[in-house]
Amino acid sequence: MSITLTSEARVVAVVAHPDDDALMFYGTLRLWRSTGATVTVLVATHGANGVSVADHAAGLRLTTTQRLTEIQTSYQDTGIAVECLGLEDGALIADRELVTVIEAELIRLSCTVLLTHALHTGVDHQDHLAVARAALNAAARVPTCTTILHGKPHAPRHEFTTSVLVDITPYMADKIKALQAHGSQAGRYYLTEDYTRWRAAGPGWTLLPTQAGESRSFEELAPSLLLLSQPAEPRR
Repeated sequence: MSITLTSEARVVAVVAHPDDDALMFYGTLRLWRSTGATVTVLVATHGANGVSVADHAAGLRLTTTQRLTEIQTSYQDTGIAVECLGLEDGALIADRELVTVIEAELIRLSCTVLLTHALHTGVDHQDHLAVARAALNAAARVPTCTTILHGKPHAPRHEFTTSVLVDITPYMADKIKALQAHGSQAGRYYLTEDYTRWRAAGPGWTLLPTQAGESRSFEELAPSLLLLSQPAEPRR
């Protein structure tokens, strides 16, 4: 299944950390923006705690603005807005406070399509799971939000059933460049060009081998709510 959006769509990608959006949705967001949709990336945390144990032991520290500058750079001149809730990463909980603040943002942005992390029982960052649960909860009370899609986690050990493929071939080079903009995270395997190309090619060989043979690239999504057209008015 593929999804085509019109210029009336208002897409909001709610993610835990700077770079989560690019890993899961960069090509999709660029594609939908090209159709005229309004696109906003809403990052829950500033990501300042996003250093490895080894780097932390070596004295490496990040500021609360460093990773936000990186994500802004990754979307420069794309027409996609980036906003941050400014929360501390590593300790997010899908509680009333997080649900409430996300709900308020979805209402303010008149969200019609929500993209967020996957809901699953596999191993994942605690912030990813918290944001997924909170965003899904919040969206249930946003009447304009009629489509909710979850991105595939970046680690191959996660369970994820793909039902929506988005062909991002025209934006593949830009996605690689966007991931490279996150210099504070350099050295992480899932940000490398080789891994990014492998990850984008895989679903095609599984589900669309003809397109895969043409070297197409994809991002994988799974819906928890999907309204493809507005319901007809009831007859009187």
